[in-house]
Amino acid sequence: MTRKIALALGGGGMKGYTHIGVLRQLEREGYEIAAIAGTSAGGIIGSLYCCGYSPDEIESFFKELDQRTIFHHDKDEQPALLGLGGLLNLLKSKIGDTDFNNLHVPFACTAVDMHSGREIIMNSGKVIDAVQATSAMPGIFPAKIIGNLYLVDGGIFDPVPVAAARWLAPNIPVVAVCLTPAQENWDNLPHLQAPPNMPVPPSVVDTVFQLRLGQALRVFIDSIDIMTNLVAELRLKSDKPDFILRPLIKEFAIFNDAQTTELVKRGEKVVKSSKKSLSNIFSTRQRVSRLFIPSRLPGRLLSEILSKDQLSPL
Repeated sequence: MTRKIALALGGGGMKGYTHIGVLRQLEREGYEIAAIAGTSAGGIIGSLYCCGYSPDEIESFFKELDQRTIFHHDKDEQPALLGLGGLLNLLKSKIGDTDFNNLHVPFACTAVDMHSGREIIMNSGKVIDAVQATSAMPGIFPAKIIGNLYLVDGGIFDPVPVAAARWLAPNIPVVAVCLTPAQENWDNLPHLQAPPNMPVPPSVVDTVFQLRLGQALRVFIDSIDIMTNLVAELRLKSDKPDFILRPLIKEFAIFNDAQTTELVKRGEKVVKSSKKSLSNIFSTRQRVSRLFIPSRLPGRLLSEILSKDQLSPL
């Protein structure tokens, strides 16, 4: 029997490498990925997989990435603390001008339009544009402008896009991959640190964080991190995925040094340890319960906004 599942891949910065291990181990266990919805890091890894790259290939791409260039600014990008020049160059070399219609696996990613405050679902047009939008952590990484939309990281609304995955693949079990710990494990979470390999000398960064303004900024960013964790919990309870995979990566922060191999292993491990429970999503009871969970579009489609509104302000 073919075991088809849809995946909702959550955000988490550098922790997103964990998704590679999850995908690899799910394939080993005989699961067929019927659709992927991703936010932020989940959108990056999900887009590469849906373009037809294997987990092994995706892992090799990031191991070969020059970590010193990841956060460099590109010309003509929107104002932000950091750029994503190195990462975008990698994605452009692998994804190119691929259109959503040409993907091997149905894919969508989420963003938020800062002008209207609406959640935007992107599943048409150029994949690279959508991935750039879903990766734009507000204020940290540059926003993506499409038409009159000022798009940033979809994790503001939905850190783990379960509803989008269910909309892509109705009546198929949705497995959520959440890179934040459950609420009972929020004690002693790592504080957000300055990203490694910033295009600024480390001594300058340390000095800024020692100033009153830098300390205030750290408190603000840590509070945003807590709110994001809470939003993830509330959305998971509301959207009811068939199963939640939570890799044990509590000690990693979103800007940790790129420990690709270790994070990939953690992704494989969570699938292995959940093997028996995960198989229960195909039980008769689970099949029946899915019939009562509506498949709904969780936000506005980017394609509809661009066509119906004729790029006018929302």
